[in-house]
This record gives sequence, C-alpha cells and structure tokens, in this order.
Amino acid sequence: MIYRPSLLASAQVRLLDRKYGVDSEIVKSALVDSLDRRGIVRWDDFAYSGPSLDKVETMPGASARFGTIDAPLNDTKLMTALQKDFTDWIFRNSEVTARANLKLKIFGGPDITQAEFMKECANAASDARDAEVEKKTAAIEKKIKSIEDKLFREERELQQDQADLQNRNIETGLSGAEAVAGMLGFGRKKSLSTSVSKFRMAQNAKEDVRESEESIAQYKKDLAVLERQREEVAAEINDRWGSLVNEISEVAIKPKKTDIYVNIFGVAWKPYYLVQSGAETIELPAFGAE
Repeated sequence: MIYRPSLLASAQVRLLDRKYGVDSEIVKSALVDSLDRRGIVRWDDFAYSGPSLDKVETMPGASARFGTIDAPLNDTKLMTALQKDFTDWIFRNSEVTARANLKLKIFGGPDITQAEFMKECANAASDARDAEVEKKTAAIEKKIKSIEDKLFREERELQQDQADLQNRNIETGLSGAEAVAGMLGFGRKKSLSTSVSKFRMAQNAKEDVRESEESIAQYKKDLAVLERQREEVAAEINDRWGSLVNEISEVAIKPKKTDIYVNIFGVAWKPYYLVQSGAETIELPAFGAE
C-alpha cells in the first residue's frame, strides 16, 4: 500500500436567521487529489460526500509507503491563501431555503415541510379573517338584534290584536242581532248607538291587526337586507384572507463569514493498493471506490 498526499478541507457552517425561523448547521468538505502547483483549486470539482470524516483512519496500514509532498502542500503561504479561498467558496455556496408569507407574517425554515407551512398560513389567515369579520359586522349584528327584538314584540302584539279582533267581531254580531230583535219586539231593546260603538271598536281592532302585519312585513324586509349585507362583508373578507394563504415566497438564507468554522484543512493521505501484474506495478484506489 502507498499513501499519496491530497488536500482535505472541511467546515461546519451555521445558518441562523431568527426572523425566518432558521437555525441549521451543515458540513461542507472537499478532497482535492489533483493539485495545481500554483495553489489554484476549483472547489466545485472536488466536493466530498463520502463517509463521515470523524471515521477516517488516523494510522497508516502496516509496511505502507508514502508519496512526496509537493507544492502547494509544502508552501505555508499558498496553503494560507487556499484556506481563505476555501472559506470564500463555502460562503458563496452555502445556503438553505426558508419560506415566508410576509402579509401573514409566517416564516418557516428548512425543517418545516411545505404542507406544515401551508397549514400555519391557513390557520393564521383563518384567525385574522374571523377577527375582521367580527369587527366589521358588529354594527350590522347590532341592527339585526334590534330588529329581531322588534319583530318578536310585533308578532306577539299581532297575536293579541287578532284575538281582540275575533272577540270584537263576535260582540258586533251579537249586538246587531239583539238590536234587530228589539226592533221586532223580541226581548230587550238595544240602542243603535251601542251597536255602532261596538262596530267601531271592531274596526279599530282590525286596523291594529293590519298595522301589525305591515310592521312585521317591513321588519322582515329590513332583516333580509341586513343579513345580505352581513354575508357580502363576510364573503369579501373571506376571499381576501383566503388569497393571502398562497402568497408564499422562498428566501435563501446564507451564512455570515463568522459562522463558518474550518475544522479540517491540511494534508490527507489517500491509500492506494500496489498490485504487481507481471513486470508492471498498478496502483488501485483503496478509498472512495466501489
């Protein structure tokens, strides 16, 4: 086995934005086994996604050989510049996506699913809608309650007027019959004025019934108008808040440079198997290959 020098770099990145509910940590690493002597690295070409680096062996295999360390790995100035460049690459390429509904003031980090975020928005819109409906229909509700009370009293008064009219009609009929019988010489004589008086009382009772019926009809019309107004106000508010639920935007949350901690940066020895095939010696990767 022979170990060849590579550049291993790894950083822990914290992405924090309390407004959007983001508090995440990611790890970005690079394993560069093809180094330019001038210290130029295209980090995107060497992004590392293998086993966790805390499980990397720290002791070489028995009887292993080691390759030579060449520039830039043996140049302190170049390595310092490379580490700065690695940090800049991390800064430019590290982000998480948060969701925001600015009008509802609902924010969610990457740990919240789309369905969960939509539910939060729907709940917030529902609460706000109910509060606005209650506020804007309060005056209408007060008018409806007042008319309902008047309608209840008028309907009760109508029942009384109808009963009074029925009694007056009976009295008028009896008085008329007695007056006719008196004139014909049967029974006691009834004055005509008494019959007229009872007839007038019956007419007044009939007028009371008519007035109550008209009042009830008008109250019902007024109620219908107010109820329609209440429905229109509620429908407009419901549509407006309902449309806000879908006004979701995505925001890229990037780290601050102070939230990037480079915990590994230096030489890593990649193992290769030395296989003898006749007179030829072949190197086969012993790390990162199936």
